[in-house]
Amino acid sequence: MRAGTHSSVIDAAETLVARLDRVCRVSRGVIRANARSRSRTIKILPLKGGWRLTVVAKNAKQEFHLFDVSLGEISEILSAREFDSFEKIVPAADAAVPPPRAAS
Repeated sequence: MRAGTHSSVIDAAETLVARLDRVCRVSRGVIRANARSRSRTIKILPLKGGWRLTVVAKNAKQEFHLFDVSLGEISEILSAREFDSFEKIVPAADAAVPPPRAAS
């Protein structure tokens, strides 16, 4: 399920986004050029109701927002052999996204 029609993805994130698209809703963010990173990095941060996934490659950086997916599912995808070349920054398993507040 796609979150809109914006489909530009940096080369380093193409395979990852294709895998994530199968299990959750992925909102693609702005591509920032000239990131000048020495290593390829995938960073995950919890948000209310989802996750922020940032992919940094040699010349570009892009953020994605993931919805309807657990940290365990994301970690399982990242454990695939094709993502071994990335440094992964993942929150501890107990840093789950807080449940939405009940309406008062």
